Amino acid sequence: MVVNNNKFVSSIESRVQSNNELYGRFHLGCFGIGQALTIANALRRTLLSDIPAFIITKVEIDDVRHEFDSIGAIQENVLDVLLNLKKLTLTSTDSNLIDSCLNGSQYNAYINFLGPGIITANDIHFPNPIVPIYKDTYIATCSNTGTFNAKLTIEYVDPYAVSKNEKQNNKELSLNTVPKPVKQVNYTIQKLSNFPDQEYISLEIWTDGSIEPDMALKYVLEKLTKLFFNFANLANDMDLA
Repeated sequence: MVVNNNKFVSSIESRVQSNNELYGRFHLGCFGIGQALTIANALRRTLLSDIPAFIITKVEIDDVRHEFDSIGAIQENVLDVLLNLKKLTLTSTDSNLIDSCLNGSQYNAYINFLGPGIITANDIHFPNPIVPIYKDTYIATCSNTGTFNAKLTIEYVDPYAVSKNEKQNNKELSLNTVPKPVKQVNYTIQKLSNFPDQEYISLEIWTDGSIEPDMALKYVLEKLTKLFFNFANLANDMDLA
């Protein structure tokens, strides 16, 4: 537990779920009566919609011109392959990479598959240190005589800074994916037993495995603090005379 000026943030429980998702439960307080609900709503909405993540933004497949095309050696059509690629959950083994990625860096991964067989995330050659969370994620099935070659563009994307993925050439296909690494958030408002006029938030966070629940909570607390701080500065500059 971390305590400062009668405020605390405490990690109560953390575990890996059976499907490799991550779970964390936290207590945050103290709040006056009614304040906890206001803070909890803001935390929940921001956790579900405003956490950045690594995603595939563009795909270039050999001999494919548009998403309604077909691939000779592949059982699925192009649209199905793109939908499967959108399901990939990616993370970085180097936390220092995230800061540089927020500056608009792009990374390339490649698929060079010789059939026959099933293509999964494990068959993608990712740039170090980006890795898939679920290596068995299904991509496509390749025939016994065919090949499948593709170039994937990976970016660390902030949902509120998503820009339209403009094609750099006629072969690139945009996935238009919005990152949602936090899968579920629940909260309850509890009274402090020794202080009946004070409340705390019991917050539960489930993520897809690409980010730890405590890091997601830290990111959201910092983001909301900066957001309100900016408005506080604007209010200080207002002419209230």
